[in-house]
Amino acid sequence: MLNLDSEIDVSLFFKWWWQQLSFFVPRKFLDALARDKCQLVVEINSETAKVSFVNQLQETQLGEFEINELGKEEVQSLISGNKEYSDAKIILRVPEALSVTQDVFLPAAAEANLRQVMTYELDRYTPFHAEQVYFDFIKQGLANNKALIHLLLVLVKKSTLENMYQQCLSLGLQPFYADSQAQLVSPDKSHSQYNLLPKNLCQKANKKPLFIMLGSILLTFTLIIALMVIPLGRATEQLNELKQRSRKVEKIAREIEDSKKSIDYLFQATQVLIDKKKAAPSLVELMNTVTEVFGDDTWVSQWRYFNNTLQLTGQSGSASNLIASLEKTTNFSNTKFISPVTKDNRSGLERFKISTEVIIKQNADAE
Repeated sequence: MLNLDSEIDVSLFFKWWWQQLSFFVPRKFLDALARDKCQLVVEINSETAKVSFVNQLQETQLGEFEINELGKEEVQSLISGNKEYSDAKIILRVPEALSVTQDVFLPAAAEANLRQVMTYELDRYTPFHAEQVYFDFIKQGLANNKALIHLLLVLVKKSTLENMYQQCLSLGLQPFYADSQAQLVSPDKSHSQYNLLPKNLCQKANKKPLFIMLGSILLTFTLIIALMVIPLGRATEQLNELKQRSRKVEKIAREIEDSKKSIDYLFQATQVLIDKKKAAPSLVELMNTVTEVFGDDTWVSQWRYFNNTLQLTGQSGSASNLIASLEKTTNFSNTKFISPVTKDNRSGLERFKISTEVIIKQNADAE
């Protein structure tokens, strides 16, 4: 049965796709790509350095050189005499005994900021603090429960790697990156990439070939576009004639559309007025109702209606009876005092401030 939760390696598809298309790619371009994957691997052992040339086909041992001026001359003479060697990327390889690899499982939520989390948690998984080592990691994907992400951590002591780096420079070789013999980096596998060297120590890649390749691609696309545009130019006159005819028809259609929009606008405006009349109660009716409910000993000094709520401020001989009087009507509900009732010493009446919700009734005539 197909497991929909399993991860799909899309890189395999692109690898197959590139193999099928490589037949149409110029040979020189393929050779340039192959040279970009060639490596000069440097392994430092005490006072000597073993140098190997690795390409897609094989690994060739170039020799073991002493780390001094004589060894530097031998290495540089060997590299300058072979274009494949001079074009290859220099890799500093740390012996397995001097590096540490460790499987680490972190919460999947930390995936967006793995390096910072790993720096903080490093002493939990290894006997080192982040200040003592250079490290990097390879993402192995999510764990079985999907809540954790699996990392392969690779690290080396700073003092060890810095010493090897200086010895490598003594031979006139500046590494592009450093890896461990325990976990080799494969140029053909993007998911195996990692780098123990900090960026400021890595050799900067020569971008001139990249610019040449991009320029060639741009020129090719320009020619393809030009070949597509030329046939289109021959049909321009016929297209312009059709456009002129379509403009006449479009003008008539636009006039019809404008008329339709005007009618729709009038209809919507009328409907808004009708809906507004249905939704809002008659203020005159509300005033009449309040006047009928309140006795002669009650008068209103302030009247405010907003959002189906009526607020009344005034004075009454018996303000406490007003709530019950309003609730008896079918026009009001949820009637309450919104401020304490106080007595006016001059008039002898009770000052009140009442809030009540107006019950909206459908107007049959408006419908």
